[in-house]
Amino acid sequence: MERLPRLGSVVGYDTVMAIAALLKKAPALETEPLVDAMAGLQFQSVLGPVEFRAIDHQSTMGAFVGRTVLKNGKGAMADWRYADGKDYLPADEVVRTLRPQA
Repeated sequence: MERLPRLGSVVGYDTVMAIAALLKKAPALETEPLVDAMAGLQFQSVLGPVEFRAIDHQSTMGAFVGRTVLKNGKGAMADWRYADGKDYLPADEVVRTLRPQA
């Protein structure tokens, strides 16, 4: 029986792509150069572009949202859509109040 990739597969693939982008951007493999390279790191995920924001290193990776329903006796999602994470993260001004050093 053929099975389509599940969300865990997408997250795993995107994790590897983020690590590859980090290794390509970082000038060295020591901790500080890696941390510095994460600031603003961008990569193309399966679902679209993702960035690790420079101000707080939060990922803009989104999520599927919708309603849960029963379909043929099994849980399913209805009225779903992909919500881009960049539209839901706190604004820079809020981050600065939560992380004064940012």
